[in-house]
Amino acid sequence: MGVSFEGIKVRAIDLGELRRRFVKTHPVVEEHPPVPLQVERFGRAARPGIEFQFMDFPPIPMVVFLAEDRSSLIQVQGDRFHCAWRRVQDETPYPRYESFRRDFLANLQAFCAQIGHDELPITQAEINYVNDMPTDGTERPDTLANLLPLSGRNRGNAVSVLPEISMVSTSQHFTMKSGEGVEYARLHIAGEPLAANPDTVRLTFTYRGEPGGRTSGASMLEMIMGFLDEGHDQIVRSFAVNTTAEAQKNWGRAQ
Repeated sequence: MGVSFEGIKVRAIDLGELRRRFVKTHPVVEEHPPVPLQVERFGRAARPGIEFQFMDFPPIPMVVFLAEDRSSLIQVQGDRFHCAWRRVQDETPYPRYESFRRDFLANLQAFCAQIGHDELPITQAEINYVNDMPTDGTERPDTLANLLPLSGRNRGNAVSVLPEISMVSTSQHFTMKSGEGVEYARLHIAGEPLAANPDTVRLTFTYRGEPGGRTSGASMLEMIMGFLDEGHDQIVRSFAVNTTAEAQKNWGRAQ
């Protein structure tokens, strides 16, 4: 989960101070090129063409602070702050949302304190879930159609004239609106076999949008966390309705 922002400068010296703040829990540090932002646009068409930026200083890299076992990570760049968890060993338990939420909020507050902004000029917030489901390797290449009922393998006679399916992927996109009909978030659901391991199906949920302006009198941090809580709830419910009982059993979902 994370946020993107604009109108502030994250300096190289800030990254050094952040390392001191995170060193006890995230002692490993890596540098990577900045990640381009994925921006949801509501009520207006996306601007076509190529965008240019003129800068009076070179962009800072994306700095990643990692836990010793590399399962927990914090990503910081000039317009983005994200925290994530990934399973590095099969026996490692998945963290509860409440625990991950608490750590994210503490890390975000530490970041805000370091750059001197109690109220970040947030443009978007997002929460992501990635589920990898191994299969036994004996299913057909279109096994995804059996796991995600909305993907549908046969639609009339359209498929019958084609050869056997070699691979199936699916994507769904839902736009959320406020009570006044204003668009503010999107839920993206994508499923496809992994290219490096076709016997594993990856299902990704992303809830992304604008957290500000929908809760009167709330601070920006309160609006961010409320938006992420809403996204978590939408993803959990969407997982239940977008997967079959077979898929949920393989993923270990509690009934």
